[in-house]
Amino acid sequence: MTDWDFDDIKSIKRENARRHKENDKPYNPWVGTEYCKEIQRTPIEIVDAPFRVMNIPVEMRNEKVIKVIEKAGWKLEKAGAALFGGKPSEKKTLDVWRWFCKTRCRYDIEFWLCTQITIEHKLSLTKIPFVLNRAQRRYLSRLERLRKKGVPIFIILLKARQWGGSTLTQFYLVWIQMFHKKNWNSVIAADTDDHALNVQAMFQNALDEYDTFITDGKHIKFSPYKGMKSTRQIEGRGARITIGSVQHPEFIRSANVAMAHLTEVGVWPTTPKHDPQSLAQAISGTIVRKEYRVKVLESTAKGVGNFFHRTWLKAMRGENEYEPIFVAWYEIDFYQTDIADYDYFIRSMSEYHKYLFRLGATLEAIAYYKMLQEGEYADNEKGLKEEFPSTWQEAFQSTGRNFYPAEYVEELRKGVEEPRIIGDIVGRVNIRDVAGREDVEDKSGVFDNLQIVPESTGLLSVWRDKDKRPPMRDRYLVVVDIGGRSKNADFSVICVFDRYWMHDGQGVPEVVAEWRGHIDWDLLGWKAAQIASYYDNALLVVESNTLEMKGHEGNHFNTLLSEIAQTYPNLYRRTKDEQLVKGGTIRYGFQTNSVTKPMVCDYELWALREGMYVERSEIAVNEHSVFEVKDNGELGAVEGNHDDCHITRAIGNYFNYKLMPAPKFVKLNNKPQPEHRIAGEMTITG
Repeated sequence: MTDWDFDDIKSIKRENARRHKENDKPYNPWVGTEYCKEIQRTPIEIVDAPFRVMNIPVEMRNEKVIKVIEKAGWKLEKAGAALFGGKPSEKKTLDVWRWFCKTRCRYDIEFWLCTQITIEHKLSLTKIPFVLNRAQRRYLSRLERLRKKGVPIFIILLKARQWGGSTLTQFYLVWIQMFHKKNWNSVIAADTDDHALNVQAMFQNALDEYDTFITDGKHIKFSPYKGMKSTRQIEGRGARITIGSVQHPEFIRSANVAMAHLTEVGVWPTTPKHDPQSLAQAISGTIVRKEYRVKVLESTAKGVGNFFHRTWLKAMRGENEYEPIFVAWYEIDFYQTDIADYDYFIRSMSEYHKYLFRLGATLEAIAYYKMLQEGEYADNEKGLKEEFPSTWQEAFQSTGRNFYPAEYVEELRKGVEEPRIIGDIVGRVNIRDVAGREDVEDKSGVFDNLQIVPESTGLLSVWRDKDKRPPMRDRYLVVVDIGGRSKNADFSVICVFDRYWMHDGQGVPEVVAEWRGHIDWDLLGWKAAQIASYYDNALLVVESNTLEMKGHEGNHFNTLLSEIAQTYPNLYRRTKDEQLVKGGTIRYGFQTNSVTKPMVCDYELWALREGMYVERSEIAVNEHSVFEVKDNGELGAVEGNHDDCHITRAIGNYFNYKLMPAPKFVKLNNKPQPEHRIAGEMTITG
């Protein structure tokens, strides 16, 4: 995302003009203007065809009809005479052209849609050829990429409203049924009976008006199958389309299908007899993972924590079979309005409007959004972002509000990289051989010969290995957030900060490694100590509030930390020295509560605003985007999300800038260098 200088108005206007030129590139699916990136084309010229110069899909080049026309000197009239014998005639010429068009429809869905399918224009309510808009063409590229790879077409589509994503999905399924697969049944499940009836009427009207030229004058019959109102058949193809709603799911649940389109899943109701997840699984559960099998879950976002939201998050994390596709409102061309004075408009843009420009919106689109903000959505920011989302994170809004502005989060995203190493850390002694073992007196072996071992399924991501430059004091910081042990619980996270560039007061810390997974707490403690030891005996800060609230288990964990402290020399304790003099108990770890959590999050807000640290993990960036202020004033992740990585960053930057001194180079001599420990939030000893 480019960081534009909005004081340079000429550059902003030039970029806006460039975007319009790119967005408004000529698109002619009759001729075959190359736009859908997955349909690669080659030019041909047929001198007596209705479209003389065309760009056809490259796969079509070896079809027999092309060879026949090419042999006839690229003339339909001569090709007809050569193919059917005798003298040239209009009928023979048309027969060759019909053959060509029918063949092209099989390879070129854009051509099929614009020549054979008519739809109702949303504004004029007139019947028009189905010519794909810009957002639909981008969506089609993803559909075709999967189809041509020969893999299942399993997609979850999160969309702004009114751009025709549902319509394209439905006709894409019909195209497969008519040109690629016989006896290939599909099901379309809508949220209401009225929606289902509208879909059925759209199909009926489109097929009633289907251009009969390529069907030799025969109408496509879309008739009830065995008298069933909810199931229609495309005669001659053995293909059935079952259309129903979640209000009456008995027919769609029992359909035997190869393709399923579940529309507006975000508003599917939960009832005592049916819930969206079980119904979706019942509809699509029989669709096997083979080519030309299609499953599309599609919706505008309607809240968080529901089935659609949970499925989307899993798709984003690569934890299910769906490929996530998001379409932002500014990719829909009719969401624009004229601007009278461009210079004034640019100077008056808010920070959020500038953020929209950085995302890729045109000035005219931003002006439309501003009109909505000041008009019908003046008192409904949540509704505006839900109906007109600029990012997928915005689409899923709860009743709260984002703690970190979206533009700050996107700036943070600039540092994201793929890890250089994925693996685990191991030492001479396995941590499982010492954790919980009272019979092992010397447990220091877990810190001997530490090394990071690459492992494809490892949970440790390393962006920067420990540095071999001259040793420094207070260079590394390791922060731990403790999660649960089960697969569905919160994650435990061990985050490593490198503070090297802070030594001269000019640079900022960066995240260089992270362990993220589920593990028993005793193993987590030793794993974190190993990572901290590997990174030059870094200060190890454990967020302990989660465990200390659990009573006995929390006490046990503090005992564990005390045990680790006997072997690992640089463990953070919050008990101050004067408390120890009075006989207080040593308490290890940083405690987050109603006071300290807002405090560290405020530091993190400052760090994001001022660019005071570098983030490498995309997961951590995403967690910042869904961290919010709840209606009751509490801070936390949007329902269904995690904030484990985020909390390690918030605590880490509080330590980076509030509690720890700047790192310093260590002079090498024969004397051992003292370890630097923080004892209590404002006390430093060494």
